[in-house]
Amino acid sequence: MTRLNAVTLASLCLFFLSLMVACTSDTETPAQNSVPATSAPEPTFVRATVTRVPIDTPTPTAVAKKQSRFTAEQLADPVFPDWLDPELSDEQPEDEAIFEGWHEYMSNSFVEFTNAGGEPGAIHLCDDGTVFDGNGEIDETILWGVARSPAISSSQWGTVMLTVDILSGFDEVGRTVTVFVVSREDGKVMQTGSTAPAEMKFTRSRLCLERIGA
Repeated sequence: MTRLNAVTLASLCLFFLSLMVACTSDTETPAQNSVPATSAPEPTFVRATVTRVPIDTPTPTAVAKKQSRFTAEQLADPVFPDWLDPELSDEQPEDEAIFEGWHEYMSNSFVEFTNAGGEPGAIHLCDDGTVFDGNGEIDETILWGVARSPAISSSQWGTVMLTVDILSGFDEVGRTVTVFVVSREDGKVMQTGSTAPAEMKFTRSRLCLERIGA
């Protein structure tokens, strides 16, 4: 009995010992097998701030209009004064006032007339006495002016002569020559003398204004 118990006890001991070894074998991982799994790198996100770059659109540049150096009043056509018109004024001015009035009216004007051959002509009469032909070429041989007309009378006291002083280029150098006898009739400026009576037209001469720097 004692021997049987001893054998039984020994058998139990061996059983439990083998059981412990088996458990240890199942629970412990050999060192050489303890290799950590390689972990994949986590993606890295970088926040980028996007700034919109404006597209340079050329701004249209307004072309400045060239402004006239002259006022509308300066460019306006000459107006014949009522006080210089015998048909509108009963009071006859002094001769000097008549000549000055005509000179002021004709100054810086573009004059259209009829020449001795009956053909249309044109000149510029500038305030300083300078004369330009119809093509804008200066005539340095003459200076224009206004003088008393023999045709002046109590009823036609506004009649004057458009004259030129000969400076050079002609046999008459130093003389004053009458170009037209000019008068005011029926609201028009009329020329007589070397031609049949014909209307003269006066408009503003920009050429003269530019010359005198008005």
